[in-house]
Amino acid sequence: MKSQALVPRSISAHANSVRRIQPSRWIVPVDVAELWRYRDLAWFFVLRDLKTRYRQTYLGASWAVLRPVMTIVVFSLIFGGLANITTDANVPYALWVTPAVLLFGYVSSALTGMTASLITNSQLITKVYFPRLYVPISPGLTPIADFILGLLVLLGLFAYFHRAPSWHIIFLPAFLLLAVLIVTGVGLWLSAYTARYRDMVVGVPFLVQVWQYATPVIYPVSLVPQRYHWLLDLNPLTAVATGFRWCLLGLPIGSPLGLATSVCIGVGATASGLFVFRRTERLMVDML
Repeated sequence: MKSQALVPRSISAHANSVRRIQPSRWIVPVDVAELWRYRDLAWFFVLRDLKTRYRQTYLGASWAVLRPVMTIVVFSLIFGGLANITTDANVPYALWVTPAVLLFGYVSSALTGMTASLITNSQLITKVYFPRLYVPISPGLTPIADFILGLLVLLGLFAYFHRAPSWHIIFLPAFLLLAVLIVTGVGLWLSAYTARYRDMVVGVPFLVQVWQYATPVIYPVSLVPQRYHWLLDLNPLTAVATGFRWCLLGLPIGSPLGLATSVCIGVGATASGLFVFRRTERLMVDML
């Protein structure tokens, strides 16, 4: 009885169910009903990652605030000071750059965790059965807690510069959801290929850094020549970065085409990533 108390209800209720093992087709459908039955497992994975994220660190969860602060200070000194990059609507550079810094703090942590998730949980994957999709999805959700704590830095900057957030802040969860959708799609592709090629684990931090410089994080869109704006519109995180600034600082929301492209890429990447991951799942145990 004591051991059953540790098992999620949605899992224990189906512990004695019969599962048919058969050859998979080229396109393996996503079993939504099974994901719903094991829904408590996703919550347990997220809680586990939250508890172990800053375990045995002296500063603990304070790193969620210190990391964006140090990034903002470096960007402000180099790009806002030495490079003298001007921002939109004369917003102080430190305040202007913070929403995008918080965005890429989430992107970096989520993609790094999702890419290495299968390797990190290989001992669990090879011993018991559960929906493998929850393995990469949970590290994509855990950094949201760091993002929320990072908003304290932004509140401190608002107080320092005697400014107030825009009323558009009520739309911030929608743009955060868009960022999660994009990162989940990319992360599912990366995690699926990591099961076969471990190069992804090494290359993802570099790719995230390149992605950051390809996104208007340290420079405004207005500094990019008009003939190259279509490239920014193809970058799905451009709309998210400008959307964060619209929500928090009241700056222009940016190109409607870029926003539509971002939504389409997010939905397409997530949908295709689900099927690619499911296709890899049948050989996952052997490859790990």
